Amino acid sequence: MQSEELSTKREYLRPTSLLDYESQPVQNLVNAQKWRMLTSDSEKINVIYTFVRDRIAYGQPEHPCVPASEVLSAGMGNALTKTTLVTALLRAVGIPCRLRASKIEKSLFQGLLHGLSYRMCPSQLLHCHPEVLFNHRWLSLEGVIIDYTYLEQLQEKYSDYMGSFYGYGIAVLHFRNPPINWEEDHTYIQDRAVTKDLGIFSDPDALFKAFPDAETWSHSLPYRFSIKPQMNRAILKLRKR
Repeated sequence: MQSEELSTKREYLRPTSLLDYESQPVQNLVNAQKWRMLTSDSEKINVIYTFVRDRIAYGQPEHPCVPASEVLSAGMGNALTKTTLVTALLRAVGIPCRLRASKIEKSLFQGLLHGLSYRMCPSQLLHCHPEVLFNHRWLSLEGVIIDYTYLEQLQEKYSDYMGSFYGYGIAVLHFRNPPINWEEDHTYIQDRAVTKDLGIFSDPDALFKAFPDAETWSHSLPYRFSIKPQMNRAILKLRKR
């Protein structure tokens, strides 16, 4: 293996304050699931990706800048926090993983936000998703953001709808069959709402250092008392319909 490739692997495998995969809660999960015992990288990616996608329900967290162990404990997350968790878990089993950051338009949340809450929401929001190194390619795992139960309920609500779909936290070209399953290729669920690519980050610690406004926004009165609760109520209502 070339020294450059070894250096790349080290950079995208190391723990950080937010990628705390050496913490007891994360280690307990990895050991209980026996993920390290799987024989292929593809299997490891699939089971971890599917676990975070479906066992960590889609929803707006208290704050985005939290370690993976706290995301796991909360059992709920959005693009920013679910990216932290899946990155930590993949690194924990020896799979190099990094982040791609972008700006996303708030129209993604039509149907979940209404009235004053929608107007108070910034027009552009920080977005990110994990990228995994597999067979010498970096593959996007953006499909991890929305849990399958939520997606199924949304598809049932709009059972006659075909084609592209924007809203309710989803922005895809093929609403009935979005590319959300791991098939050794990219997965997506919100990519059609991306307005600007912000580049690659080795870890969420570097991302939030570069864009501290994401954490600051989560402490604001509009987010805490209007936007977050309205979105989470709407998501819960749809999931339980």
